[in-house]
Amino acid sequence: MNERFRVLQRQPKRISITLSYHVHEALLTRSEEEGRSVSNLCAFLLEDALRDHQRNMIQAPGTQASGNGNGAHVNGLRPPAQSARGVKPHGF
Repeated sequence: MNERFRVLQRQPKRISITLSYHVHEALLTRSEEEGRSVSNLCAFLLEDALRDHQRNMIQAPGTQASGNGNGAHVNGLRPPAQSARGVKPHGF
C-alpha cells in the first residue's frame, strides 16, 4: 500500500450529530469552564468513553477499571481540569 495513502487514512475525520438543547447547553457551559471549544470537548469525551469501554471489555472479572494514571494526553487532547465524571446535568 502506498505510504501517502496510509497517512491520509489516519487523518482526523469530521462527523455531524444532532444534540438536544439541554445536551448542547451543558457542553457549551463545560467547554467554557475548561477553556476549550465544544468540538474539542466532544472529541475528548468520545475518546474517553471509548477508552473506558475498551478497558472494561479487556479487564479481568472482579476488577475495576481506572484511569491511565500517568496524565498522558491522547491524540493531543488534554484532560479536563476537574473531572465531572458521574455528574449528569439536568434534562438528559
